[in-house]
Formats: sequence, C-alpha cells, structure tokens
Amino acid sequence: MERHNLAEIYAEVKLLFNEFARLWQDWGITAETIYEGEHEGLWLLKYGENVLRPLCISIIPNPPDDRKLPRVALKSNEKINILEAHKENRRYLHSYFERLTEYLVVEAAQAPAIEKSKLYVQKRGKHLRLNLTTEDGLFWFSFHLRRKGWTWTIWRWINSYGWVVMDRVYRPLNENPIEAFVAIIDHIGLVLL
Repeated sequence: MERHNLAEIYAEVKLLFNEFARLWQDWGITAETIYEGEHEGLWLLKYGENVLRPLCISIIPNPPDDRKLPRVALKSNEKINILEAHKENRRYLHSYFERLTEYLVVEAAQAPAIEKSKLYVQKRGKHLRLNLTTEDGLFWFSFHLRRKGWTWTIWRWINSYGWVVMDRVYRPLNENPIEAFVAIIDHIGLVLL
C-alpha cells in the first residue's frame, strides 16, 4: 500500500472492504453503493430494509510539494479514522473492518431479537443489554469477531458477585451470528427456570 497513486491505494482498501462485504452478505447485511469514484466511495450498510450506518472510504492526497504518503479516511457514523497509506497500516485497516463488523452485527441483531422474543433489548455501543423483570435478570451480550469464527459472550448480573460470564457461544464464520443471537434471546427465559 506504500504508493502515491490514489487509485491504486483505493483499489487495495476496496479489496479488503469487499472481503468483509462478502462475509456480511452471508449474514444478511448488505452494502448498497451510493457513490463510487476513482478514489472514494460511499455505501449504506443495511440489514434487510433497515439502514445500519453509512460507510465512506476516501483517499486524501497531499499537496504536490509534500513528500508524505496520501492518507486513507474511513468514516462511519460519527467515527472518522485517518491513517497514512503505509504498508505497516494494513493491519490497522483489517482491524477497522473487524471492529465495524462487530458493530454491524450488534446493530442488526437488536430489532429481530426484540420482535422474536417480545423483550426490550437495548444497544449500548458494541454490547446489547437485556433487563428481565425477574430478580437477577440483567444480561449483557458482547459480540467478537475471531479469525476463523465469532463469539457471543453472555454476562449476567449476580447480586453477590457482580457481572459473571454465564456462557460463550463460539461458531464458525459460515454460521449467522444474528440468527444465533435471536435464538439465545428467545430461550434466555429457560435459563432462569
């Protein structure tokens, strides 16, 4: 990625974006192109008909007399990440799309979980919270993307201990984490029996 050609840098970032977009598509999250130019693009990331967030990728050139490399700008919601188009930043780009995937799954899982379980599931950053009306009925759910799979971690509030990890659900990337979360929420009441 250590180049000065804006189109080549954009093509490399877009290739990584496309890899993640294929993964998201398997889970029902689509990237609808709004605009794409030679070195920038704008997409709406959607789950079904629900817009989760926009994503803008652009390559920012430096003035002609500046010897520094161009910069890659990644913008999604209120978060803007800008980094130099240096080969050492490839890992950061991958990490950015991993984090974005975690946010997208949490955002996409909220509505179907509420609809299926008839319970109020609240989104808090990269976590989902479920507050049942029973004693000790407070749960946190965290989603994490791994190299070869994903994990939902289920935390439960226990009055005498605080937050305790109740379980972790590990699955390969070809399984849908959104559907898994809906199933977990749908059956969470059974745990309390």
